Amino acid sequence: MKKLIAALCALLIACLAVTAFADSAVVRPNTPEMLKALVGGKSFSARITGLKSTGEDEDTKFRISITVCERDVYEAAAIENLAAGDFLFFGDGTATMVDEVIPDEFGFTVKGKSDDAYSLCRNEEGNYLITSDTDYPFYTDVFEITVPLEKDIRFLDWSDPENLEGPVELGFSELLDHLLDETSFVPYNTKVTFDENGKLTELLYSYSPWN
Repeated sequence: MKKLIAALCALLIACLAVTAFADSAVVRPNTPEMLKALVGGKSFSARITGLKSTGEDEDTKFRISITVCERDVYEAAAIENLAAGDFLFFGDGTATMVDEVIPDEFGFTVKGKSDDAYSLCRNEEGNYLITSDTDYPFYTDVFEITVPLEKDIRFLDWSDPENLEGPVELGFSELLDHLLDETSFVPYNTKVTFDENGKLTELLYSYSPWN
């Protein structure tokens, strides 16, 4: 009888705890105004650099680290005056010594001393974007942030080269599978979008020959 009473008491305490938790308010800190100003309502090319979790099972919460990137852009005058013997630097800090500069219909082809080659094409603003001789684009890391990965995120998968119509709309679980499988989310195939409050709301994963 004593064991039965003890078991009933334990069950009652557990039920009361569940009820109390269900009635509890959830209070979170305000999103920092600096974060809102930095990313609010904007989309960026990005690199996913980390995934962290706290809790277990259904209570697990995830945070995702994102490095925002921008294409390497060069002033027109600097490129148009580039000559053999000059050094051409890239946003990641590496460089090549220029061996030859060849004008073409799109801009310039630059050949390096190490048999490397680059295409510099003029954009609408009159500056130059750079790619390797295999059309690989160069990016500069601008800043990194870590934000919650919420379950209502839109994951748009357009990585299938045979799908020309548009991205397939998926969700949190599919994105989490990709992240846990260490899919390469990098600036030439990934775009992230934040709402006006700085919440990550969408990740677009596009086809690239380097995926």
